[in-house]
Amino acid sequence: MKKIIFLFALVVLCLSDVAVYEGKGDGCDTLLYTAVFELSSGGGDPVDLMKLEDVEAECSTSSDNGVTMEISFGNVDDKKIKDLKLSIDFTSTDTGYWSSKKMTASYQNGDDDLTLSADFLTASMISKGFSFACSPALVTSLKGSDNTTLGIKMQNYQLQAYNVIDSSFAESMQCVNWISKGAWMGVTTGLLMVVVLVLSVMMLMSVSTPDRFESSKSKCLIIPHEH
Repeated sequence: MKKIIFLFALVVLCLSDVAVYEGKGDGCDTLLYTAVFELSSGGGDPVDLMKLEDVEAECSTSSDNGVTMEISFGNVDDKKIKDLKLSIDFTSTDTGYWSSKKMTASYQNGDDDLTLSADFLTASMISKGFSFACSPALVTSLKGSDNTTLGIKMQNYQLQAYNVIDSSFAESMQCVNWISKGAWMGVTTGLLMVVVLVLSVMMLMSVSTPDRFESSKSKCLIIPHEH
């Protein structure tokens, strides 16, 4: 049964339009997989970056154990966007965790060289032995000093910045929370009910038995009442 499921997933992957980019460099190896990779500029129709040819990827390291993955797409638009390069910066900690930090796009617009950037904090504190995967669509709005904007959309994407072995992704950490809001509400309500039950039992146990009882030799209990 597992083999059938694996073969079915492999066939679906082969028939679908996806892109896998591997950036290699001196002392680093990075991977990016995405099912949607689009660029939007100036309110026009988005450009499917996965359909561009002669795309190259590489990576470089920094002195603080950071890694940068750079993807060169070439000319997206002969007039507005030429020699497009998209880079993603990653950081790591001494305790063995990595995070995504920033996304930067550089290209030529006529005679001008433009650089746009934005925070890219989608992956946070991922163990170096794992990759990061996320299914919901993510749109990163890049801005330049002259208020130029670009939008980069990714969906069903996966990232790995460290410890890539045989050009394959390691086991992934998902961006979707393991426990939904409804489940948290159920857990909180259950805990509240348990606390109320425990307090009620403690109050019942604290009730003491009366040490004096009515007998034939004692005076009768008289409860005054008004007519």
